[in-house]
Amino acid sequence: MQSIGRVSGVKLVVTKEWWRPRVLRDGQELPRDRWGTYQFHDNHGRPCPLTVSYSWWELRPRVVVVDQSVLFETPVAWWARVALLALIAAGFFGGALGALLALRSAGGSLALLRRPDRRPWHVVGALMLPLLAVLVYGIVAVLLRGGR
Repeated sequence: MQSIGRVSGVKLVVTKEWWRPRVLRDGQELPRDRWGTYQFHDNHGRPCPLTVSYSWWELRPRVVVVDQSVLFETPVAWWARVALLALIAAGFFGGALGALLALRSAGGSLALLRRPDRRPWHVVGALMLPLLAVLVYGIVAVLLRGGR
């Protein structure tokens, strides 16, 4: 999954948003200094330190350059974010499998909801992914119990 945004007039792409994100400019990863901080050069050639984090409330990557904070990707409605955060939290009560299924289904739902050409069936698909994850979890739980 990747997110596209503009920082100081420059198009950047963030990949691996949740875990160890990478920042790309023109398809190449930005250089890092010896401490691992990305070295970003704006349109005027001035070097600026760049940090990347993930906003769990907004469910999208945040890039900070000097004092400018930029959220990447299309925003999702607050009610959808609350529902997906509740899904992720509930998934952790299901152990490793529940957490994995919750995170993957939430990520898939976010991708469908953020499509620029979103159609009604994308919204239906975004609603069905968490239900499918719950169904898979239930089937695996029954199989592991041995049908008792």
